[in-house]
Parts: sequence; structure tokens; C-alpha cells
Amino acid sequence: MGMKTSLPLPPWKTVALQIVFFFVIEDFIFYWGHRALHTKFLYQHVHRVHHEYAAPFGLASQYAHPFEIIFLGVATAAGPALIGPHIFTLWLWMCLRILEAMDVHSGYDFPWSLSKVFPLYAGSHHHDYHHRLLYTKSGNYGSTFTYMDWLFGTDTGYRKLKALEKEKGAHATADKKAT
Repeated sequence: MGMKTSLPLPPWKTVALQIVFFFVIEDFIFYWGHRALHTKFLYQHVHRVHHEYAAPFGLASQYAHPFEIIFLGVATAAGPALIGPHIFTLWLWMCLRILEAMDVHSGYDFPWSLSKVFPLYAGSHHHDYHHRLLYTKSGNYGSTFTYMDWLFGTDTGYRKLKALEKEKGAHATADKKAT
């Protein structure tokens, strides 16, 4: 991959730009691979293992069929393979990618979640919706971001749910004020 291992370490701006690039590339490839895993054949024979947990938890992010681990692992390796980063950047990327996967599978909408400050970040609420539904109707295939689901309309059910929750919240607030 043309990886560098010598000192000095790359400048922090280089590391940050490469990590952002890796997340974007990974998310794009992951979306298409994950969407393919939700076709009838691949879901029944491969991806259903990952969906054994309807209410996922952090470690469930890594619970999958061996073929799926390799198949979707290509998405994680693609960015570094294109750039040939420093080994420090690669290790940081791998740690951040696993932490992100555990976050969206945590089942918790933490107050410090990136979804609260970065609107394109999927977060656990987005991915929990994906795990709740049957394979043919789940949507929300992106790993880190929501833009691919929005662009291809695979999150319409989720957006409708969010609108209903927002409407219910507005009605509850109005009812409290009335009493």
C-alpha cells in the first residue's frame, strides 16, 4: 500500500484530511456493499447473522458472517490503499472506524454523539431503525453518514418516523403548556 513507517510523523492536518477522506470513501463503498447484503440471497446466506440482534449493542458491530467481514472490510481498507498513509494514520483510522461502528451499534443516543452536532453523522438512532425492520424494507445502509441514504431514497421510512416523533414531541409540549 506504499505505507510509511519512518519518523517524523505526518503533520496533524495531513492526518486529519486523510482520516476524513477514509471516512468518505469507506461510507460510499460500505453503502453499496451493505445494500447488496440486503438482497434476498445475500441476506439469507450471509447478512442475517449480523441481524440476529434486533436491538444492537456495541460489540454486535463486529458480529458477522466471515464473508461479510471480508466483503465490507474492503470499504475500510480502500482509502488507505489509495493513499498509502503513514502507519500512525492507518492505526488511528482503524481505531476511529471501530469506535464509530460500536457507537452506531450501541443502542444509545449519547448526549455527546456526533449526530447532535454534525447533521450528516448517522448515529445509533439511525442504525437502530435499520436493525428493527425486515431485510427488504430496512434502508439506512450507510455506515457513518446519512447522505447516501438520502440521495438514493433508502431512508424515507426513517425520515417519516423522525417527523412523527417530532410532531408527537410538539403535541406533548403544547399539552404541558395547556395544563
